[in-house]
Amino acid sequence: MTKGGKRPNSGPKRSMSPFGEKTSVIRVPTSIKADVLVYLDAFKKNKANKTLPPLDLLQAAPHPDFLARPLYSGKVTAGQSRFPSPAQDYEQDFLDLNKDYITNAASTYFFNVKGNSMEGAHIPDGCRVVVDASIKAKSSSIVVAAVDGEWMVKRLFKRGNVVKLLSEHPDHPPITFAEGQELMIFGVVTSVLYRPK
Repeated sequence: MTKGGKRPNSGPKRSMSPFGEKTSVIRVPTSIKADVLVYLDAFKKNKANKTLPPLDLLQAAPHPDFLARPLYSGKVTAGQSRFPSPAQDYEQDFLDLNKDYITNAASTYFFNVKGNSMEGAHIPDGCRVVVDASIKAKSSSIVVAAVDGEWMVKRLFKRGNVVKLLSEHPDHPPITFAEGQELMIFGVVTSVLYRPK
């Protein structure tokens, strides 16, 4: 009786793979491990066609340098009333942008926005959105999602079996998903960064 060697029909079955196809063991650099895991999780969820738009992501630094900027307690008037005197006393504090805008660096990414479909939600063309892939999206969340090979930022609408991606501009109609279609949501928008024109 022979021992060892390859046996026909042995080993894990293809149906056991979370991706629905044969997998391979690879080593990846530690610096991009989080990117690869997020991408694979998104690929696994997108079972309809097994394709995703290319990921060219700018990720939050896991150990950013401390970069605090002065934050003054005095108010700046944006209405019709007069500005407070520049000579008034200000209490100076410090604002750390990393601490205030990033909760989980390992799952935080930045996307550049192109187009005006979300202007009504104060997300203009040319801005950058901060996206946390670890937050579970709920109805009314503003999300970054992959639809037909394209990344887009929209407001998620879910009620019963009805799922839509809504724009915040009258020229852009909702994107509706029929039962059985899958929507791949990458993450939830947590902040919007842009420079005044």
